Amino acid sequence: MTRTSPSAETVSQLAERVSFLLTSYHAECDKSAASRETEFWRGNLSGFRFAVGEIYGQEVIHSVLDDVRKNSGLEIPPIGKLDSEGKFQGPDPEADF
Repeated sequence: MTRTSPSAETVSQLAERVSFLLTSYHAECDKSAASRETEFWRGNLSGFRFAVGEIYGQEVIHSVLDDVRKNSGLEIPPIGKLDSEGKFQGPDPEADF
């Protein structure tokens, strides 16, 4: 499949959207890691990542996620087991949902 490369403006808009989703996820996670709202935001982030990956390719979304992670200091939510408090165990450095 041939994919188009996003413009700098598009990459900036993708980063803004990821920042919003990631900030919203962490705000809910801080309130209650195992809540429906936390899972709602994690699901939105996962869906966004999948959609952008399908449109522009995995390299683009991984680059955007890496930039957002570095600029925000927030971890990308992982897949995996929850601890006894409902928090995911460890970060997912590749953000592979």
